[in-house]
Amino acid sequence: MVKNKRPTLQDIADRVGATKMTVSRCLRGADNVSKPMRERIFAEAEALGYIPNRAPDLLSKSTSHAIGVLLPSLTNQVFADVIKGVEAVTEPAGYHLMLSHYGYSPEIEERSLSSLLSYNVDGVILSESQHTGRTLRMLQTAGVPTVEIMDTHSAPFEQAVGFDNVSAAYDMVREMIRLGRRRVVYLAVRLDARTLQRQEVQPGNGRAGADASHPAQRATLVF
Repeated sequence: MVKNKRPTLQDIADRVGATKMTVSRCLRGADNVSKPMRERIFAEAEALGYIPNRAPDLLSKSTSHAIGVLLPSLTNQVFADVIKGVEAVTEPAGYHLMLSHYGYSPEIEERSLSSLLSYNVDGVILSESQHTGRTLRMLQTAGVPTVEIMDTHSAPFEQAVGFDNVSAAYDMVREMIRLGRRRVVYLAVRLDARTLQRQEVQPGNGRAGADASHPAQRATLVF
């Protein structure tokens, strides 16, 4: 399919009898364009199906009003809810999201991050706490605000929002034992970092091995 030629600012200017600069100022929200001219410009832009070209802004300004979000799964409902929550904050603030899916692969996450940073995003939201060395170096070089979500147990690159999977697993197993359960089975879809953290409630692993009253010392845990 041949890519269509997009309508330009000059096309709008020719149709309303104004300069290209006047059209540009109007579409950017300037208040020094008369109301009748604004109405004509917006009407012609709508009729032509005009799509703004952000490339000049990205080259001339240090902000893009875009936030890059890297997701390990597009089928997990958890991440659909995460996006809705993020958009509830970013949309009113005038930011849009650029999403990238990496299928729990650190190497694909690395390539996806490189692509997002090339668009001069103003911030990055990561869904993992484990990254390749190159990913960390790119984040350091870019210097944009970075938030890791879903995990607060691991030390964050910059800042993290989420929950402690080890403490959550500990509390859940302890409550099951309090209710009289003695054989606990944990089923996981994949062995990602968060799943491995939850397995730390096993005897001999960190907190479990050091605590004689730990739930894992009084029940059989099957993973």
